[in-house]
Amino acid sequence: MQEKTAPLSIDVSEDLREERADTLNFIIIACALLSVILYVIFNHFNQFDQNAQNAQTKIDSNGFIILFGTSLLSYLILKWKHCETAGYIFVMGMSVSLAIQLASSGPNMMIYALLILPIGVASMVLDHKQMTTVTAFVSVSVIIAASLKVGIGPAILAAFIPVILYVIIATILYLNNYQAYERIHWTLDNQSKDNRRAEMFYDQSEQLQKAYLEVQHYTSKLEMVNKELEAAQQQAERASKAKSTFLSNMSHELRTPLNVIIGYSNSMLHMPQMFKNTPISEAHKPYLQLIEENGHYLVGLISDVLDLGKIEAGRLELHPAATELPSLFRGVMATSVGLLKGKPVQLRSDFPENLPVIWADPMRVRQIILNLISNALKFTDTGSVTLQARQDGDFVKISIIDTGIGIPESALEVIFDRFQQAERDTDKKYGGTGLGLDISKQLSIMHGGNMTVTSEVGRGSVFTVRLPIVAEQVATDDGSTPRLDSELQVFETTQDATQEMILLVEDDMNTRQLLRSILEQAGYVVVDTNTGEEALDLASGLLPAAIILDVYLPDVNGWDVLQMLKQNPETAIIPVVICTADENKLPEDDLYPSYYLRKPATADALLKQVEQALYALKQVKVDS
Repeated sequence: MQEKTAPLSIDVSEDLREERADTLNFIIIACALLSVILYVIFNHFNQFDQNAQNAQTKIDSNGFIILFGTSLLSYLILKWKHCETAGYIFVMGMSVSLAIQLASSGPNMMIYALLILPIGVASMVLDHKQMTTVTAFVSVSVIIAASLKVGIGPAILAAFIPVILYVIIATILYLNNYQAYERIHWTLDNQSKDNRRAEMFYDQSEQLQKAYLEVQHYTSKLEMVNKELEAAQQQAERASKAKSTFLSNMSHELRTPLNVIIGYSNSMLHMPQMFKNTPISEAHKPYLQLIEENGHYLVGLISDVLDLGKIEAGRLELHPAATELPSLFRGVMATSVGLLKGKPVQLRSDFPENLPVIWADPMRVRQIILNLISNALKFTDTGSVTLQARQDGDFVKISIIDTGIGIPESALEVIFDRFQQAERDTDKKYGGTGLGLDISKQLSIMHGGNMTVTSEVGRGSVFTVRLPIVAEQVATDDGSTPRLDSELQVFETTQDATQEMILLVEDDMNTRQLLRSILEQAGYVVVDTNTGEEALDLASGLLPAAIILDVYLPDVNGWDVLQMLKQNPETAIIPVVICTADENKLPEDDLYPSYYLRKPATADALLKQVEQALYALKQVKVDS
C-alpha cells in the first residue's frame, strides 16, 4: 500500500494575481492607445477651431499625456512581475489625468461620472482590500482639482453627491469581489476534503484488496484441508475401527493448539490487560477476529468429528438423568437468539409447562435441539423457526418447524447420511459439513428414541425427535411436581437451581455468551441484554432472582442503571452483581445489596458471587 500524500495546496492569491495581470495588461494597452488618439484629436481641435481658446478651458490635452505616461510606466512595471504596483500606478494615473480635466474646466458632471472608471478598474486589477484606498484617493482628487478652479467650499459642495456615489459603487464592488473570493475558498476547501476522502477510499480499497487476496490464500488452504479430510473420510468408510481411532486422535491433537489460538486471539482483542494494555493496531483487529472465528468453527467441526468417532466406536457415554424439558427449552431459546445474526426471522416456542420428565442426558438433548435450531435458522431467511413439544404416549415429541428453503424429496433419503449435504451447492451458499444431523440422529437413537424429517421445497421443514419419558414417577405431597424414585433424588437439588432466573446485562457479545454458558451449565435460567434501557424493562417485568450488571453499557452507565433499580420498589430487593474491570471504581454505600465481580472473571468466581447474592436475597425475604 502506498504512503498517504498530502492534498495538493493551491495558491488562490497567485492564480488571482495572474488573472489580474492579464486584465491590467489589456486595459493598459487600450488606455495607452485611447490617450494617444484623444490627444491627437483634441490637440488638432485646439489649433484649428475658431473657438480654440474656449475649448482649452474645457479639455486639457496634457491629461492625455499623463495617462499615456502612466500607462507606459505601468506596462513596464507589469513586465517585471509587480502586478499590484503596476495596478496602483495605473489607477492613480487615470485618476490624476481626469482630475486635471476637472481642474481645467471646474465642476463638471461628465468628468465626475468618468472618475468612476478608476474605481471600476481598481476592482478588476487590485485586491478587494485596496478598494478603500482607491476610493479615498479619487474622492480627494475630485475635491482638490475642483477647488483650484472654484475654491474649496464650492468644490466640496459640488463633489458631495459624486463622492457619495463613489463610496456606494466601491462598496458594491468590494462586496461582490469579497463574495467571489469566499466562494473560491469554499470551493477549494470542498475540493481538498474530496481529495482527502478519495485518498481514504483508495487506501481502504487497497486494504480490501489485500484482505481479499489473503482470503483467497486461506480459502485455497482450506480447500486443501477439505480435500485431505475427504480422502481420510473415504478411507474411514473402508475401515470403520481404524477411522474412528484416527478421528479421535486427530481431534484431540487439533483441539489443543486451537484452544490456544482462540484463547490468545480473543484475549488480544478483548483483554488487553493480559498484555500490559499494549494497543493493537486497527489494521490487525479484523485478522485477529478472523483467526478467532475460524478457530471456533474448526473447534465445532472437530467436536462433531470426535462425537461421530466415539459413536461409531461405541465409546460415547451418556449420563442420563430425569430432565425437565421446559427449563431446558428456555435455555436453548435464549442461546439461539444469538444465532439470528440480524435475520428477519422469529424464534417461537410452543410447549406446555407440564411436560412429563424425560430420562436423558440433558447436555446431549440440548446439543440435539440446538443443532436442529441452528440448521433451521441457517436455511431460513424470513418467517419463523418454532420449537414445539407434545407428549406422545410414552415419548415426548420435540419438533423444530421452520419456513425455510425446504429439502427436495430425492434428498430426504440421504439427509442423515454422514458427510453429505442435501444439495451439491448447499454448502457453497450456507456452509457446514453435514455432520450435525447424523450426530443428532445417532444421539436420539442412543436415548431410545428416533429422529425423522418431513419437508416441502419452498415451504419449510419439520425435524422431529422422540425421547422416552421417565418410567416411574411418584407424585409429591401437594401433587404439583413429580417426585422421583431413590435413584433420582440427586436431580431434585439441581432442579431447584433451574427455577432461579438471572438477568445478564453485558455489552460485549463474547463475554455475554461466556457468562451465559457458565450460568446455564450451573442450572440457572438466563435472560440477557446488552443495553441499560432494556435491562430496566426486563428487571421490572421479569423480577429475576439476581442481576449481573456490566458498568460500561452503550446507552446508560451501569452505575446509573443500578441507582434506578434501587429506586424502584419492585426491583430494589433484587441483588445485583456488578461486573467490571475498573478496580478504581468504588461501590456506593446506598446501593446495598450489591456484589462485585472483577473482569476477567473465572467460572468459580462468577458462581460464587451469584450464590452469595441469592443467599442474601433469601435472608432478606426471611427477615421481611
